[in-house]
Amino acid sequence: MSQALVVPAAVYDEFLVRDVVGEQVVLSANSSSEWKDERRLTVGPRVDLLAPARLVMVAVYTIGPALEKRVSELHAADEYLLAFMLDSVGVLALGAIGEALRDRVEKRASEFGWGVSPALSPGSLVGWPLQGQREVCVLLPLDKIGVRLNDHCVLEPHKSVSMVIGMGPDYESPHVGSVCRYCSLADTCWRRRED
Repeated sequence: MSQALVVPAAVYDEFLVRDVVGEQVVLSANSSSEWKDERRLTVGPRVDLLAPARLVMVAVYTIGPALEKRVSELHAADEYLLAFMLDSVGVLALGAIGEALRDRVEKRASEFGWGVSPALSPGSLVGWPLQGQREVCVLLPLDKIGVRLNDHCVLEPHKSVSMVIGMGPDYESPHVGSVCRYCSLADTCWRRRED
């Protein structure tokens, strides 16, 4: 059932890191940017995770709306177990897209002999609230993958994620790590991973 409902898609781009000022990362436009001035990401007190970056990869990815719609239909038909299982498959599919993007960043950084930061997302990193989605999403053409940011700064379809990963020679790890230890849910999350 899920094979017909999961439509993976992603948009991503690289941006030069011009500076880190206070709690903000200052980005320069690249050749594919529609904007030509600088842009800022207000990451918050954990901006130090991007301070070593020379480049950042910004991405938004999704599995599309069809699976969510089918899960809602199953709920309405009191098919709760099937709805739960299908929704879980959607979470796994979304995770697989994220893993493919993390692999791409690791390969790109290795071309320069650089390391990478953990994957950072507004709303999951302490001090970087969900409203940070606005600054991330204006960097990419979300309409190309059918994703939009609603008035509450939530990506739609809901099985969509934004992500920022730093690349630079001062990062020690060649692998994109987890930010679980910095997550706003670190004390209560049942899925917490240790780095």
